Amino acid sequence: MCGPVTQPSLGGLMHILSPARHLQQLACTLLLLVALAVVEAAGQSSAPPAVPDEGAAVRAKRLDALFASLKTTKVEEEADTLVAEIWRVWLQSGNAEVDAQMQQAVLLMGSAPAMAMPILDNIVAHLPDWAEGWNKRATVLYLIGEYDRSLADCDRVLALEPRHFGALAGIGLIRIQKDEPRGALAAFRKALAVNPFLKERLSLIPELERRVGERPL
Repeated sequence: MCGPVTQPSLGGLMHILSPARHLQQLACTLLLLVALAVVEAAGQSSAPPAVPDEGAAVRAKRLDALFASLKTTKVEEEADTLVAEIWRVWLQSGNAEVDAQMQQAVLLMGSAPAMAMPILDNIVAHLPDWAEGWNKRATVLYLIGEYDRSLADCDRVLALEPRHFGALAGIGLIRIQKDEPRGALAAFRKALAVNPFLKERLSLIPELERRVGERPL
């Protein structure tokens, strides 16, 4: 989707790139970091989850507690742990066979995302009420440049899990690629309201605020 990413300073990028291109460059950099995180998560996914047999009601209660803690913590390291646990719970479908398929799809996402599409198509067909199936398919669609389809899948995620800061941030990335900075900023701000430690607050959100001429929240 994007070419090789160099490592100039943000100030250097501002002199080299147009505002739209600069935002897209930041989005591509973030996307590469996300891809690396996906590969790392896949490498750790062979370990059994801490609570492998918990039901949907228990997972929902656990998520409520995690999000409540995320709202109150003031420590970045603690927030990182909470966010990682939220992702772990989101990745539990309640179906061992589907979880194995998802693990295979995640492994492919880091190197050959298009090959993950048939697996994720099957997952959302079999478990249409599992938000993370739609979210991972939205991610792959974004990686292969299918932005409108990715946006539609993000909407499905949020219908199932309105707190899904990953899908909200994904909408922000899509809006950047479509050169819609105000829409991107709105999406990232919604994600930040759910996850005050959202990594995009450090780069993309300030740049979008500068682009559209709005003051930081």
